[in-house]
Amino acid sequence: MDTFLESGRFPVEVVNLASSKEKGPGRPPHWEMVFWWTRKPLASARAVILASLLPRDFDVERFTRVVYPSYQGSGRFSKTPHFLNPNVKLLGREYLEKLARTRLLDPFAGFGSIPLEGVRLGVGEVVATELLPTAVVFLRAVLEYPKWAVEKKVEKQLISDVEKWGKWVLEQLGKDPDIREL
Repeated sequence: MDTFLESGRFPVEVVNLASSKEKGPGRPPHWEMVFWWTRKPLASARAVILASLLPRDFDVERFTRVVYPSYQGSGRFSKTPHFLNPNVKLLGREYLEKLARTRLLDPFAGFGSIPLEGVRLGVGEVVATELLPTAVVFLRAVLEYPKWAVEKKVEKQLISDVEKWGKWVLEQLGKDPDIREL
């Protein structure tokens, strides 16, 4: 099948701009927890996933409004692109139903850019695997726990607990003379 991604009309310049904004100041805060060599910008992962599921003749402007709701044209964004969820309602029922029937596998998920954006786009089944134990912990924290918290209606408590224990960890690290300055 010929997709929008393969059409030659995929807005590479806008995707590059969105990705560069994300890789600079304004990165997602959890990205700063560890350095990850293969970290992919969420902005590009989102665009590539969606473009690979849309037909060749999909409208470029509509695509851009879906993946980057904050895009204002001429290379300007009102907010760093990864801060806003994609505006999938602009796709229409036909494409939303296709997304809901789609399966996405990332066999080397690392820090989870591809699976996270698959979930944000509304892909029906997203599977992420990883061999590195540290990455598995991050994948669970980014993909599984928030979903679980929303389903159990304890998302505010989860946010509060993460903030509380995050502050505690920072306080403890601040007491250690060997790592305090880091």
